[in-house]
Order: sequence, then C-alpha cells, then structure tokens
Amino acid sequence: MTGKNNIILTKTRKQINNLDTLPVYDRSLVDYKKYNNQIGHAGVKHSMAVQATRGCPYRCFYCDVYKTTLHHFRRSVDYIYDEVKMLADMGVKRIEFIDDIFNVKKKDFVEFFRRSARDKLNVSFYFPTALKGDLLDKETIDAMMEGGAVGVNVSLESASPRMQKVMRKNLNIERFRESLEYLCSKYPEAVTTLNTMHGFPTETEEEAMMTLNFIFSMKWVHFPYTHIVRIFPGTDLEQFALDHGVPRQVINESIDKSYHEVTPTLPFKKEFTEKYKMKFLKEYVLNKERLLKVLPIQMKHFTEDELNQRYSSYFAKKINGLKDVLKIAGIKEGDLKIKCLSENQIEIKNLDKKITTNFPKKVSNKNAIKLLLVNISTHFTKDKDVSEYDVLEPPLGLIALQTYLNKSLGEKIHGKIIKSRVDFDNYDELGKIIEQFKPDVVGVSSMTFHKDFFHEAISQIRKRGFDKTLVVGGPHPTTSYKEVLKDENIDICVIGEGEVTLEEILRKLINNNGSKLLPQQLDKIDGIAYNHDKFKNTLVLKKESLGINSNARII
Repeated sequence: MTGKNNIILTKTRKQINNLDTLPVYDRSLVDYKKYNNQIGHAGVKHSMAVQATRGCPYRCFYCDVYKTTLHHFRRSVDYIYDEVKMLADMGVKRIEFIDDIFNVKKKDFVEFFRRSARDKLNVSFYFPTALKGDLLDKETIDAMMEGGAVGVNVSLESASPRMQKVMRKNLNIERFRESLEYLCSKYPEAVTTLNTMHGFPTETEEEAMMTLNFIFSMKWVHFPYTHIVRIFPGTDLEQFALDHGVPRQVINESIDKSYHEVTPTLPFKKEFTEKYKMKFLKEYVLNKERLLKVLPIQMKHFTEDELNQRYSSYFAKKINGLKDVLKIAGIKEGDLKIKCLSENQIEIKNLDKKITTNFPKKVSNKNAIKLLLVNISTHFTKDKDVSEYDVLEPPLGLIALQTYLNKSLGEKIHGKIIKSRVDFDNYDELGKIIEQFKPDVVGVSSMTFHKDFFHEAISQIRKRGFDKTLVVGGPHPTTSYKEVLKDENIDICVIGEGEVTLEEILRKLINNNGSKLLPQQLDKIDGIAYNHDKFKNTLVLKKESLGINSNARII
C-alpha cells in the first residue's frame, strides 16, 4: 500500500432516475445450479432475487446506503410485475425482494400484490432486508398477504424513543406495534422476523430493556433477533461513537466480530449484555408454548436445512440445528405432527432450459474486451465456517451491471461473473480462472464486512500475473474510497452506481486497445476516484492541469 493519500475525485455522477430504462436482469450470466441448493438472504433455497428500488429515503446513522445511492428511485409497478411474472412462468416458486425498503410508496405496494392475487401467480414472496413497519397498515398487510407474502421482515432496532431520534430512524413505535400485532393475529401463517439491535453508544440499560420488553410483548413473532451493534467505517454512527468517547482502536477491533460476540464498543457492562441475551434466548426463543405454535407454521414453509440454519444462528456455539432446539425446549418431534417442507416442492424444474429460452446466449466478437467481475462477499470454506454472514446467492448487483454493459456495448465486450466460495474456493482456483479467461479488465465488488478479504483477493489477483486495469466498486469502495485507494493494486474506484461509469471506462479502454488510461482520460469520467501517485510514472500531472477543463479535484 502507498504511504500517501493523494486522491483525485472526479465530478459526482448523477443516479439513474428512471430505473425502467435498465434492462431486465439477464439470469443466464451466472450458473444458478450452483446456487439453487444454497440458503440465501431470505433464508430459503431455490429462490430468485428481484430489486424494485435503489437507495433509501431515510438517513439512519448506522447505515451507509444513503451514501452509496443518495436518492431513492423505484421501477414502475408494470416493470416489476412483468419481471416477477416471467420468473413465475419459468417455475420459480420463491421470490425475494432485496430492496432496502420495498413499501415506501403505499399505492405501488398495494397494486403489485393485488395484481399477484388476481393472477394467482402461485409465488411466495420474502423480504429479507425488512419492510418499514410503521408504514404498514391493515390495507397494505391484507394486500401483501393475499398476494403471496410468506416471509415478512420488519426492523425496530430500538424501542427507546430517544434512541430512535439519535439514530435518525424516527419510527412511530406505537404504529409499528399496532401493525405487527395485526399481522401476527390475523395472519399467523406469515413467518415474521423482527430485527433489533443492542448496544448503541449512549444507550442505557433501561433503554435496552425497553427493546427486550417490546419483543416479549410480541408473543408470536417467529424469528426475533437482538444483534449486538457493530460500527462500520464511513457511517455517521462511527463519528457519533468517536464523539462519545469510543476509541478508534476499539471500533476497529469490533468490526469483524460476530453479532453473538460481546464487543468492547458496548456502553454497558459485559455482564448486563450476557444476561440480556440469555434472557432473550431462554424465555422467548426457546419458550415451549411459543415454539409449539410457530414451528408447525414454519415447517410448512421451510425445509429442515433452512430451519436448521435459522435456529443455529441464535447460538454462539455450534448446535445440531432444530433437533437440539427441540431437545432444549423439551419438545418431542412427534409432538409437532408435521414434517418440514420437502425439497421437491420448491425446486425449479428444467431451470437451465427456461433461462436459456428467456435469455439467449450473447455473441461476442474475437476482439471483444474481456471483463471479469468478481464478487468478494463470502469467505472461503477453509477460512471461515458457514455463518450468518455468509450468504450464498447470485450477486444481483454484478448481474445488473453486466446486463447493462452487454446491452450498451454489444459485441465489443465479453463478460464473466464469479463469486468467492461458489466459483473459486481458494486463491489457486481464482488464479486458474484468470489464467484461462485472460481478462483485459477486472472489476471487484465488496461490502465493508469483507474489506480485509477484499484487499487480499486483489493482492492475489496481481500476484497471479494480472497487470492490466483493476476497478473496484460497491458499498465499501464507495464509502471508504480514500482508504481503499491506499492499496497500490487498485487503479480506479467507482463511486456509487456502476453502470454508466464502467461503460465509459470500458469505451475508453476499447479505444486504447486495452492499455491503461492516462490521468487526462480518467479526469473526464464522472463518478470515479484514483490515486494520483499511482500514475505519476505514467504522466507527470501538475495541479494546474486540473483546471477549468477538468472535472477532477485533488482531495
């Protein structure tokens, strides 16, 4: 890594405000056979993800979404519905909406599910990243459930009104409570998930107990969670923590810890948190009366593997899934009088053929520039046990990116998408892909949680002989580009949405016959950052050259 941080940041790229202009995700770009039997974000197998929106209109201080995509835009109901219907016609039985908040616009939300109910799509819908609970009401809940919703995820974070204001979430807690009570009472077959967090800076023990008591008051929530807060770089929470006396070193030490681990960033004693979590586990999660009511419903909707993962996630130590949970709770399997959902009830028959029919194989010319897109979001098997963080599902963001590039650049580009653990499970396998594919450009995306893995993977790509243009993007590079660009292996950092920006980079590389771009070429591309020092041997660039005709500025 370079010692200096002489970063050049070009003009901010405007977001794509009409998402209907983007092409439908090309599902042929990844091998779904590798993912079908894996459990993804929604906690299910044999599903396909759909994204109806980009960005979030809210500004919660623990989240960086609004920094990566400043504005909130959504596809039209027609666009979303047509994609979902196409997937349903392909035999997909489970669809997960991975939007940060799908129900911001009530009219569109209700209309979508009423169409689904009208056409009897026979699809189960899941919301792994949560709906905004205080925006739900009887009308939206009724429409959602009648339209096929099964997994309903809502996030409270804290039941303290003060903490709601501090974290800028500003939920109407009583309206949230009313909506959740209505959902649980009228639709007990809905598998509800309630997310809370524990241990925000300045949070008191009394405020933490308000959240726990809220959970206990919601007797029939299927999967409640009380995660220990982790403070990620680039968030306003990070600065808030620093301002309130949490040392930088302590924050850094806590980033990679499990949600089960008691971190040193907590504002209360370790003993309080341990008692808090034990009370939650024993008196709520493992409550025999509650389990006997919710488990039969869960078994109708989930396979044994899926339930094993969900229940195992509650324990810091490895357990034998649902069997151990039943044993601890004093429940005999025969008491349930039902078996879990079988795999053949949810698998998608002849998926490869159906995908090929809907998405014909793209043709590239022999001189096409080769783009390798790498998703670093799942640790190698040998390095880390499968955990709540390791989600094995197709990288929809890269699929969207490659779909757009294929449409805009046509035969001029030949793209390939790979994901850690799925397509390569060690660095030798990654090296073989690079050797065989011989990319002209490599693009790497990552979340902040995997930042160390991200940099090591990039280092290994360089060590295996790739000496051409390496571009990074995604949430972590966007929010922490100054830190990211200390890595001398990285050429360009894409800030925010990648479609138009990467298209411009590739067009210039095509015109350069694949040779790395010069600073005066990079400066004309909106939405990027790069390290000036890395290019000083390529071109001597003076500050005066970044004058009136340049979009760039030195940071």
